[in-house]
Amino acid sequence: MSQKLSNRICLAYSLPVVSTAWLFAPIGVVQGIYAKYFGVPLTTIATVLLIARLFDAITDPVIGYYADRYYQRRRTYKPFILAGGILFIVTSYFLYVPPAGVSTFYFTVCFLAFYFAWTLFEMPHITWASQLAPSSEAKTRIYSFRSMAKYSGWLLFYTVPLLPVFETSEITPETLKVTVILASVLMLVFLAISLISNVGRANNASSDVDRDSVALGVDGIARPSQSFRHLLLSIVNNKPLVIFIGAYMLVAIATSLWYSLIFLYVDAYLGAGKQYAGIFLIAFAVGIAVTPLWYKLAVCWGKKMTWLLAIGLLMVSFVLTGLMSPENTNFTTLVILKVIQTMGFACLAAVAPAMLSEIIDYNQWKTGREQSATYFAIFTFMAKMEAAIAGALGLAIAGWYGFDATATSHGEHSVFGITLAIAWLPLVFAALGLVA
Repeated sequence: MSQKLSNRICLAYSLPVVSTAWLFAPIGVVQGIYAKYFGVPLTTIATVLLIARLFDAITDPVIGYYADRYYQRRRTYKPFILAGGILFIVTSYFLYVPPAGVSTFYFTVCFLAFYFAWTLFEMPHITWASQLAPSSEAKTRIYSFRSMAKYSGWLLFYTVPLLPVFETSEITPETLKVTVILASVLMLVFLAISLISNVGRANNASSDVDRDSVALGVDGIARPSQSFRHLLLSIVNNKPLVIFIGAYMLVAIATSLWYSLIFLYVDAYLGAGKQYAGIFLIAFAVGIAVTPLWYKLAVCWGKKMTWLLAIGLLMVSFVLTGLMSPENTNFTTLVILKVIQTMGFACLAAVAPAMLSEIIDYNQWKTGREQSATYFAIFTFMAKMEAAIAGALGLAIAGWYGFDATATSHGEHSVFGITLAIAWLPLVFAALGLVA
């Protein structure tokens, strides 16, 4: 079988991620929007966020398990991807365009539905790439395309506030409404291109032969389907997977703390809310540009070395965040901060799924069982569990120290709390991930 994937296949596969990333991007600021424009307390938002993210994590292995069972019978994940994409449009609208007088119940239900829809799309789609890519280099390649698509979607979101139809470049409820409309139209187009095209067909005939050749396992013995309980036990006993997930979770905690507070930090504390969209726009453009370079480095140096370099860049960004204040911060320094952070995160987005995919291939060769979606689901389940707790904890710490998103000035005590949560705690967890 050919060990290369064409640009056309990688592009067609990745296109829907542009739209899902565009719709998912506001999740990093929606907490601030609900706090600033709808008066929802930070501690309430933290609780809702924790519940929603835990629910999101729990649904991952369930969807992954049934996606694998469907794939074993039909050799495709497309129905899951289509259903998830359509549902994601609907739930995004209700979350980002709430009615006046938003209640905690409404906020909670919308968050739960939003994350369920995203998981229904994300789990089978990210696994699909693992099935399309026949070699280690091909896996890094297709996940690099996926990473560039994700950054393209994020870039589109941060372009919206800069459109001349708005009176301000700040991210507002009006910005989110336009985002949902534009991204939803693009989602329908890209889903059609990806799912109706022949992505996977060229590979499936030869891929099925390859996968059938390992279906008996390394010892040549056929394996019956596992129960969900035995499947989880087999994953726990997979040492390479456990080590990989452990290291990634530490980094996920660090980035979740940072991302849960960066909008409030820049807007409410640093007073640079009008510059926020421009900062992220530039950074995500850099993220798209550097992803092919990370791909080349991963091929030349190996994935582990590029992984370590990426975590080092994240640590630098956390230190820079902690040293900022309204007096010593301007647009340039914020751009530098976000560019450094984005460069590190772009590497992880491309390399981590490829590393996991190789672990999955080894397990399939050894056991003869097709468990790709389940493995990806377990991986994201663990990462999301930690990220959910970390994201909620970051908001809670800021709230406990008295940080008020609606205030025009902040005391030393509240500034210490938000800086602790967004900079110094992430630095500790990233350092642990570096040595794990």
